[in-house]
Amino acid sequence: MGFKQNIIRKKLEQELSLMDGVVVVDESSCDGCGSCVNVCPQSAIDIIVLTSEQIRKLPFKGRLKVMIKSSNKASINLELCTTCGLCMKQCHEFAIHKVEKIETINYE
Repeated sequence: MGFKQNIIRKKLEQELSLMDGVVVVDESSCDGCGSCVNVCPQSAIDIIVLTSEQIRKLPFKGRLKVMIKSSNKASINLELCTTCGLCMKQCHEFAIHKVEKIETINYE
């Protein structure tokens, strides 16, 4: 196994070991290919088209990827997602990550 693949494998193992995490998409890295949609057993992932305003808010890498590929991006429905990690393993751009869940406080 190559150096880069070994680093990616270790990062994936680390992310999957998070007990209370959620799966998120890095829109700067996602190229909207849809391979994550096809592998999700819960149908929790859709491909969305970013608006001009959303594209403007992306960092340079994300805007460049939109110019080269498209403005299609994966979007995860956290209510349906079981954080199984299949999408993370499938993503050739390594754009899907499991991160620690941060509780939001509702001040209403």
